[in-house]
Amino acid sequence: MKFIVFGLGSFGSSLSVQLVNLGHEVIGVDHKVELVEKYQKTITHTIALDATNAEAIKQLPLNEVDAAIIGIGENEGISIMVTALLIQHNVKRIICRVTSPLQQVVYEAMNIEEFVYPEASSAERLAMRLDMPGILNSFRFRNDYRMIEVKVPERYVGKTVESMKLNEKYKLILITIVRDTVRKNIFGKETLYHDVLGYIDPQTQVLPGDNLLLFGTQNDIKSFID
Repeated sequence: MKFIVFGLGSFGSSLSVQLVNLGHEVIGVDHKVELVEKYQKTITHTIALDATNAEAIKQLPLNEVDAAIIGIGENEGISIMVTALLIQHNVKRIICRVTSPLQQVVYEAMNIEEFVYPEASSAERLAMRLDMPGILNSFRFRNDYRMIEVKVPERYVGKTVESMKLNEKYKLILITIVRDTVRKNIFGKETLYHDVLGYIDPQTQVLPGDNLLLFGTQNDIKSFID
């Protein structure tokens, strides 16, 4: 897949390098020439460009990328301006790094739905999400083992946990299922809740929209998703 990352600071550069290591093509964009030169050998393409310039951003292959990631963290105004320009160019998937609650409110008003937060492991976790579509969250343990939350593949909808044979086929352990349910809150308004089912009986049926919490190696998880 092809991605474009705006901002080559610690977050954007880490994400870009990890995506390249996973086999993807990455265009890294930053207005600082020294950062562009620093990563030109480890990122597929690096471009020195002012992404807030409406004419300059037209030089980028925005309609060819699978996702654009706004990794700019030092200036919220600039990141919002870049996001607005990407929306104008109809970029199909935009993921924004969020550094304050107010910034997220602005993004949500712009109909942005995907966010990443600047904790230490966020770049690695986002790289995992982009590498394997369907993954909602991931946590790495020692060696190559991970715990991941993934949307249930269509082929397993309607099956029981026992019949999926995840351990036998993929060497994966199903920890639990996260299921969306609609209930009335204390004000009587119907609200969507993400319920964790806890212990999973082998006869539990997997429903459309379920998220599976799985434990296993990255390769085994990828085999399951593919």
